[in-house]
Amino acid sequence: MDRLTLTAGAFCLLISVAQPQDFTILTENRQINVAEGGNAFFSVKPSAAAGSGGWDYKNTTTNIDIVVWIGSEFRFRNNYGERAELFLPNGSLLLKSVRVSDSGDYTVKMGPTGGGADASAILTLHVLEPVSKPNVTASVTNPVELNDTVVLTCFASGTAISYQWLQDNNAINPGDRFDLSGDNSNLTISGVLRSDGGFTCSAFNSISAMTSDPYHLNVSYGPDSPNVSVNPDLSAYLTGRTVTFSCFADSNPPAELEWNLNNTSLQHKGQRLIIDSITLNSTGNYTCQAFNNLTKRYSASTKQIVVIEPVSNVTVSSNNSKPIENIDTILLTCNASGSIQSRIWYQDTQVIKEDDRVITSPNNATLTIISVNRNNSGTYRCNASNDFSSNFGDTNLQINYGPEKVIITPRGPIQVELGQTLTLNCAAQSVPPATYEWYNGSSLLQTGQTYNIESISLNADGSYTCRAYNNITTKSKNTTIQVTVKAVSPPVKKLSVGGIIGIVIAVLVVVALIIGITAWMFKQKICRAKCGSQHNNIKMASQGNEPVSYSNGTNTQTTKPKEIDVVYAQPYILQQGPNASTASTEINKTDYAELKFK
Repeated sequence: MDRLTLTAGAFCLLISVAQPQDFTILTENRQINVAEGGNAFFSVKPSAAAGSGGWDYKNTTTNIDIVVWIGSEFRFRNNYGERAELFLPNGSLLLKSVRVSDSGDYTVKMGPTGGGADASAILTLHVLEPVSKPNVTASVTNPVELNDTVVLTCFASGTAISYQWLQDNNAINPGDRFDLSGDNSNLTISGVLRSDGGFTCSAFNSISAMTSDPYHLNVSYGPDSPNVSVNPDLSAYLTGRTVTFSCFADSNPPAELEWNLNNTSLQHKGQRLIIDSITLNSTGNYTCQAFNNLTKRYSASTKQIVVIEPVSNVTVSSNNSKPIENIDTILLTCNASGSIQSRIWYQDTQVIKEDDRVITSPNNATLTIISVNRNNSGTYRCNASNDFSSNFGDTNLQINYGPEKVIITPRGPIQVELGQTLTLNCAAQSVPPATYEWYNGSSLLQTGQTYNIESISLNADGSYTCRAYNNITTKSKNTTIQVTVKAVSPPVKKLSVGGIIGIVIAVLVVVALIIGITAWMFKQKICRAKCGSQHNNIKMASQGNEPVSYSNGTNTQTTKPKEIDVVYAQPYILQQGPNASTASTEINKTDYAELKFK
């Protein structure tokens, strides 16, 4: 609703008052609202110059003259001269310091200067009393949330008062849980809530307005679900520690709080519960139960804590101290004292991961290795821990296997020169290390990993066997090599490259000389056979095709001898081996050439 404050001269709109005569009086406002103690200005304006006139006041019981005038002369009556003022020539009236009793109709009458019928106009004055500060009251002083209905009433003194309700400065409209009376002085709230607060009532009239203080309903509610906290707030608590529980439940009035442990009363009430030096028996669910004596309602919340002991005495035990590869299954057990929250298994420094052969129990207390192999050897550690401490124990696991891959060095077959020393070494993959025996044929020579023969003899020829044996796996394995003893050849002195070349050239020269001499001697033999005593006179030609001259003492004759072809080959010394060179040729090597005669 709009509030309107009116003072004299507030509007310039002139309203014409109908008169049967031509002379009329115009007014700015026929309704004048003025606050008590203010000034009321009755503004009028005649349609022509007025020669006389007057003002009077009338209410339901009284009719009083205020002022009259003729020309410029005027006279106030009934003591209005002290608080009234007349404005000529238009005849407007100012009434000062008005009271509620001044409310009523004010009539002005004027007569035109040139004569004629008088004119009049009536203006109504409303002197309004300002509203007082409103006061809000409630029909129920302690309503219960969701149960009760509350009626708020607003009252203020003043004139022509209107009311408006607001919540948190927002106007309340009827509907849902709110309802308003006809004059808006009453606000009905159904099913009150704890949030129903901050209500204000605004009382106003056309000249003033006042607002009440915020009104908050004292709604009884709760208790809501309690909020339980623990200090310190940890996932687990070490024995001997002090723990403090706190409980808060939103409730009006404040709820009574009682503590339980595992549904058993601790005979303790209040917002805080302090436990000094907790033990393993302190583990459990701590419940805070809240009760509201007005709403008669209960509510509870629980906080769980776990109390643990330090981890100690961690050991790892095995079901088999001498497991054999591919035969045995190992069960390792992690034993520990204290509160164990987790166990982690390690092989050496690596976390063990499960597979089809490696299996852990649900709490990791045991580790099973099915059909162990040599790769399972190592140090097995169990790390047991809780939130406050950790400890570990370990054991060394040795998987026994072998012997296998028995090897004698040097590798056979072996040729040894007569009189030299022969040392044979035997090795095998085996855990624990194998024991070794040496045999020549079926005869046991000695035990040990090394067999040594000083100044070997010719009768040492034969096969030598190394037998490796594992006393845990009870397995053995043999390997044999052949040894041959050979006589020593005299050492050959090797020549230099130049010496070898010289020898080759000399051999070639000798071979050529032998071939030449052989050929000559052969021809000589043939000649003697044919020529008889004349062989002394025969001269060998340089070429096998040339004629030969000879003499019988008297005549000298030239005879073409029988053709004898001598074919011979160039001797060539072959070198053995793909990388042989002249420098490596032995001096005692012999090559041959073939001679053919045709």
